[in-house]
Amino acid sequence: MQKLLRIAGLIVAIVMLMQTNLSAQTIDEGVALVQQKRYAEAKAVFEQILDKNKNDAEAHYRLGWVLLNRGFKDRNVDEAVDQLEKAVDINSNNADYQFLYGSALGQKAQNSGMIKQAFLAPKIKNAFKRAVELNPKLVPARIGLAQYYLVAPSIMGGDEDQGWRELDEIVKQDELQGRFLKAHFYERDKKPAEAEKEWKTLTSSKPKEWRVWKEYGYFHMRAKRPAEAVICFQKYVELRPDTTDSYESLAEALLENAKPDQAIVHLRKSLEIDKNFTAATYYLGEAYQAKGQKKEAKEMYQFVLNDKSNDSFRKMAEKKLKEVE
Repeated sequence: MQKLLRIAGLIVAIVMLMQTNLSAQTIDEGVALVQQKRYAEAKAVFEQILDKNKNDAEAHYRLGWVLLNRGFKDRNVDEAVDQLEKAVDINSNNADYQFLYGSALGQKAQNSGMIKQAFLAPKIKNAFKRAVELNPKLVPARIGLAQYYLVAPSIMGGDEDQGWRELDEIVKQDELQGRFLKAHFYERDKKPAEAEKEWKTLTSSKPKEWRVWKEYGYFHMRAKRPAEAVICFQKYVELRPDTTDSYESLAEALLENAKPDQAIVHLRKSLEIDKNFTAATYYLGEAYQAKGQKKEAKEMYQFVLNDKSNDSFRKMAEKKLKEVE
């Protein structure tokens, strides 16, 4: 159930890129403010519209959109659900409204008890299903529906066969996202050969897409095949030589291949781009530790401990510090 109710986290950001018909110039102004990350001002614009007309479905939808935005310090999922429910009540024939309503319900359910989750889950499914009915080419909604079918228990409307049919339809409309999802669910179902077939297909059909090489690389890492991961991450670096993450990913695989010297070279490149990149700093500590350079390793781990924003790496660094004492 918890996995099911994470549907929204995977796809809500996509809605920021969706183009919809705007109901008034003031809506345009609010949307522009959101694009400038001036969320509080955008919220005020949509609220002013609703003060004048409580039946403006677009304003309710846009207000819910703002309230769901993870960059908004006053983010409020419960209020977003209320606003989006009003939007779909006023206009039930808008696919975008239905999609975002389903996403908001999913986020709300994540923080709810089991009884509440059971109550919300069918609403999530129905919202995504209605969105797909209204706009069969709305890929984010079809993704949400596919995930629901594949994760939900049958008693709550889950349907493995229908879920895979939805994934096949997504592949037709957006091969990258569709095959990503198919690989994920094959791996979940402990079918690594089928998952790898999806990745190999993407490396042939989309060889210039960096996300393919990154995710395929981590597939190899999970499968304990670091040599193959190195090849993938080298392609990732080639396609994204200006990003910290590409060098850090390659370094991870090199460390798994017992090549700390090469890893250090790439970790330093990563930190040249962003000296505060926690992951690169942590793995630089691991590389120094592998070389027996305890002093340097301690310095890196201590730097990670001082980063209060990343608990997972902090915990890993605490453990490593004990090893090098």
